[in-house]
Amino acid sequence: MPIKRTYFQQDVEVVNDECVYDGFFKMHKQTLRHKKFNGEWSETFTREMMVRDDAVCVLLFDPIQDKILLIEQFRPCLPKSDSPWLIELVAGMVEEGEHDEEVARRESFEEAGVEVKRLEYMFKFVPSPGGLVEYLRMYAGEFDASKVDLNRSHGLDSENEDIKLHLFSSQEAIALLDEDIENASTIMGLQWFALNKHKLKNLWVDEV
Repeated sequence: MPIKRTYFQQDVEVVNDECVYDGFFKMHKQTLRHKKFNGEWSETFTREMMVRDDAVCVLLFDPIQDKILLIEQFRPCLPKSDSPWLIELVAGMVEEGEHDEEVARRESFEEAGVEVKRLEYMFKFVPSPGGLVEYLRMYAGEFDASKVDLNRSHGLDSENEDIKLHLFSSQEAIALLDEDIENASTIMGLQWFALNKHKLKNLWVDEV
């Protein structure tokens, strides 16, 4: 049953929107007000928010060999972690004019060296709604595990990427949820897969 929303975008008034930093990310400072649940308008207040393009994440699954492909790469923004190398899903930002499916296929080839056959939409989410303006849209992507080269690193030198591949059975991948995985999209993607594996496998295998 769809959620019945109380208010929509037109119930927010942005008084001022200032871009205070423009680099790999953008930082905006907004002065705004919005309708409250009692029907009145709030006082104006200020919020800072980081703005970046939307991104697409891909959980790579081989329904024939029952394998999942995950990647490992360095993340410099994790000073509180035991290791700044994270196990993740393939992911990439949506460039202007691109469709999600194009991003999914491009990033799967760049980061994992595999070609995606079919794609199945999973869900979308906001990683940090209190301070980040971005949607992550999640897909399951069909690939051929027999063509994976685990002996070489992947990624673009121009983006300083150095990516290692990890091939797991689906049960091994789901079991990673009991480990200390720190990447939110990977956790949610594996949880979705644990709930929908049989439906996804039947859909793809029946179409072969």
